[in-house]
Amino acid sequence: MDNKKLEIKYWHVVLLGIGILFLAYILIYIADFKNLFNLRSLYAHTFIPILWNRLFTEGGPIEITQWIFLGLLSIVSAYTAGRLQEKGDKKAYIFWILFAIAGILMLMEDAGDVRDYIFSEQLMLSFRNLRIAETIYFAIISLIPIFAVLKYGKYIYKKNKITMILLALGFLFYGTSVFISGPADLIDGGWYIGGLMYDFTTSRWMGGEELEQIYIETDRVLKEDNPHNLNVTYRLKDFLLEESLELLGATMLLASAVSYLEFINKEKRQKQ
Repeated sequence: MDNKKLEIKYWHVVLLGIGILFLAYILIYIADFKNLFNLRSLYAHTFIPILWNRLFTEGGPIEITQWIFLGLLSIVSAYTAGRLQEKGDKKAYIFWILFAIAGILMLMEDAGDVRDYIFSEQLMLSFRNLRIAETIYFAIISLIPIFAVLKYGKYIYKKNKITMILLALGFLFYGTSVFISGPADLIDGGWYIGGLMYDFTTSRWMGGEELEQIYIETDRVLKEDNPHNLNVTYRLKDFLLEESLELLGATMLLASAVSYLEFINKEKRQKQ
């Protein structure tokens, strides 16, 4: 059997990640916004009767997909590093070992909510101090991949440009997500972004007044249940937008690792 035919390409990963996100948006559009085939009735009597909340909430399908991609990032990066160690390519080996470690830390953070446990449950920080602490926390975690890029990025770029382009996209998506999650909230940017998304999703060409009434009723129920519950405006930013960006970031980082594995496989075939 020709192993080349079974080889996963980086663009397979890109299409998969974007495809899953696009499918989620289609479902949201036809159910939440347009209520085609009366799909809203399937979840109309639930605590939060909004499909995008179900798909993009913490531990929901989109975040689970992100966890899978981060896990695969660590596995592919570690495997690639092992291949490079055999070749004696020390610089590329260290680069991918660092990304394997970064992937594990990112997965632990996302799946385990480490920062939430420390800052919210144990230290019980105020909203503002929580956002400051989270920003510092993410900055510390990001030091590992940033060091890898600063130290060995030029070397990797000379070997395979597409790898670094995909990495740059991954950094961009994750960086944007971290910014709107932490620093933007310090100047009420999160509420502003959520407000824009609220207005857009309830505009007449999207969900209209019918969806707005669902939002209003949902906010009432959430507040009655617990005054500290996130309202719809903030959930739009915190769930729908941030989780979209994080999935795109994980997709590009995994695609980057796969692209470099493609590169060393191609090199090997050319030498045979």
